[in-house]
Amino acid sequence: MKIAIVAALLTLAPVPVLAQAVSPATSGTMTSADIGVSPIASQSGPNYVLAAADANLYQIKAAQLAATRAQRDDVKAYAKRVLAETQSSHKALLAALKNDQRTIKAPSSSLSADRAALLKLLQKAPKSAFDNLYLTQSAQVQQAAWAVHKGYAQDGTDPALQQVAGTAVPVLENELTTGKSLTPSGLAG
Repeated sequence: MKIAIVAALLTLAPVPVLAQAVSPATSGTMTSADIGVSPIASQSGPNYVLAAADANLYQIKAAQLAATRAQRDDVKAYAKRVLAETQSSHKALLAALKNDQRTIKAPSSSLSADRAALLKLLQKAPKSAFDNLYLTQSAQVQQAAWAVHKGYAQDGTDPALQQVAGTAVPVLENELTTGKSLTPSGLAG
């Protein structure tokens, strides 16, 4: 009887999981040549979490700043979209840290020195230069985040984090494409 119940439950359990799963290795449609960076291979789960969280925190803080300081309405709208998407991605990352198999320490809520320096430059930018600086910095951080997420989606060892990475890749690709379309052609690259 117990075997029959367990067998019945096992036949039902995979259906919703498979229906919602993203194929991490094939997520996103852009290549390294499109993005300008290569995926980072062989990351440990903790290293992936630290790098992804740092990129998320920068994007959240920079987008919050841009939503109020940007001069152009299209840049403000873009910043608000990036903010919402990145907050969602960050929540998914933090939710994936604990499961029955392991616990990965939650990342710091402080930016790395490099990202803090970027944010400080953005905070000090004159109004006339703010929009272009925000778009340029955002693209740089998104490229680096794409490399982190794409690499972990391809060869990460933790299925929950691999799912987070695979889900983040197409979002970052869309943000990069939109951000590039907003950046003056002399700055886009």
